[in-house]
Amino acid sequence: MTGRIVMAAMLVVAAFVATPQAAAASGSACTWRMQALPAPAGSTQHQVQATDHHGGYSGSAYFPDSGWHIISWKNGQVIDYGSSGHGADRVVAQNGDGTIAGLSVTGLWQASAISFRIRDGRRERLTPLPGAELNSRAFGITGNGDVYGRAVVWEGRTMTHVVVRWPYDRPGVVEEVTGLPEDMRVVGVDHDGTLLMERSSADPWPHLWRDGRLIRLSEPPDLQFGYALAISDGLVAGSLRVGSEPNRPAYWDRDGQPHLMPEGARAEQINRNGLVVSALTATPYQVWRFGTPVGELPGAASVTTVGDDDTIGGATTGPNHLPAAAVWRCS
Repeated sequence: MTGRIVMAAMLVVAAFVATPQAAAASGSACTWRMQALPAPAGSTQHQVQATDHHGGYSGSAYFPDSGWHIISWKNGQVIDYGSSGHGADRVVAQNGDGTIAGLSVTGLWQASAISFRIRDGRRERLTPLPGAELNSRAFGITGNGDVYGRAVVWEGRTMTHVVVRWPYDRPGVVEEVTGLPEDMRVVGVDHDGTLLMERSSADPWPHLWRDGRLIRLSEPPDLQFGYALAISDGLVAGSLRVGSEPNRPAYWDRDGQPHLMPEGARAEQINRNGLVVSALTATPYQVWRFGTPVGELPGAASVTTVGDDDTIGGATTGPNHLPAAAVWRCS
């Protein structure tokens, strides 16, 4: 299915180890200015969920007569890719070439899911693993367009979680990622195909799956608890609880070493330049550069992506008090 153009007018660090990255990074504070993206005609709410890192964004919009559609904003145009017809469609990731990985869920606790990819303006359903026809979930996309995700397969009364890959150059093919321990699940996908993993247990400590090897990220002294949420070019963002302190935002550098930030609860997004967005309590989202604060995001209701061009995407609150797509830039 091709997209149709529906609108044209677009309007200090408390680190456990010092790294060369942190020393070299620019930590100058700046003013983050919000730009509201144009609403797809007929929609009541919309939000950015991913970026192509070159000024293009993708996400979803809700239409009262047809439900959730996949939307992109690029070069002053709004493109509507329509709905899968399965359930609530949303974008999970986008790469630098503009290829989108998406997911559609429905049912109690979103129990039923299908996945899809949009490339060159055309939507294709990603072939489910046999036995997981209605429970195959995309989690991320690589720089070359491969999509990774998770399939839930039932064999009698036994449920098995399988990590899968949909290769870009072989449409219609789904492959199981072999060699992983059975209790590992995908959290995020890096541009080179490295997978950010966690254990399906009360201790979900983050690992990387790279070149057929499982790599455990380093722990800080006196660790109580920790988890990861995002990966970009080898940098990982998440949360750590150390000693008697509450959870704090954290990132792991490219050597796998942890660094703690002094305010907030968790680092939700990160880009390859070390730009981190953390969630705070009763205050705006805060922005850091390798742990050095560089401002706050005015008007942000949610943050879902940080581009390698240092733009931040998510949603603000629209005039109807529902989410409205927005991006933030430093000036």
